Amino acid sequence: MICARASASLRGARARMVGFTLLEVVVAVGLFAVVSALAFGGLSSLLRSREQLASAAADLADMQLAMQIFERDVRSALLRPVRDSYGEVLPSMAGDADSLELTRSGYSNGLQLARSELERVAWRQQKDAWQRGRWAVLDRAPTTSVDVADVLTGVTRMQLRYRTRDGQETDRWPLPGREDQLPLALELRLQTRSLGEIRRLIEISPGGWQ
Repeated sequence: MICARASASLRGARARMVGFTLLEVVVAVGLFAVVSALAFGGLSSLLRSREQLASAAADLADMQLAMQIFERDVRSALLRPVRDSYGEVLPSMAGDADSLELTRSGYSNGLQLARSELERVAWRQQKDAWQRGRWAVLDRAPTTSVDVADVLTGVTRMQLRYRTRDGQETDRWPLPGREDQLPLALELRLQTRSLGEIRRLIEISPGGWQ
């Protein structure tokens, strides 16, 4: 009888030893909550960083594409004046500090249509967009319209400067008496919200890119 009671008492003591008190459970739950909060904060920060990097990469890709189009137009500039819708002659390249219009070569004609491979294009800033315009013909009729597309958004400032072949810099082209010339180079400064200021100095062939 005594042995049976002792055995039962021992089993009860063991049962009590393998269990958890309420305080232990509360402490464990509290620690789990703290660790979970820290892990969630770290994961949330990682996801935000990933989104910011993806957004910056997309902005950079858009900027590079816009710059490629602009540089292609400028490097392809050539000496070919045009007439506006009123019959007035416009220089091959005409621009000021915040706009540019020029004739360029290399207008792709993969379908071999009966048209010129020269193109008249224009660049300007309109509100927060950097825009490119193009005309379907060089010499315009009164009904000729311009097709305008936003090449880059988030632009706060656009500035152009022109370098003459004798080393002068000006914010307007052409200079008086130089309507039959192209500048030596064109400098572009573009201020954007996401990437800050971007500068490009683009050299231009004397007679245009042939």
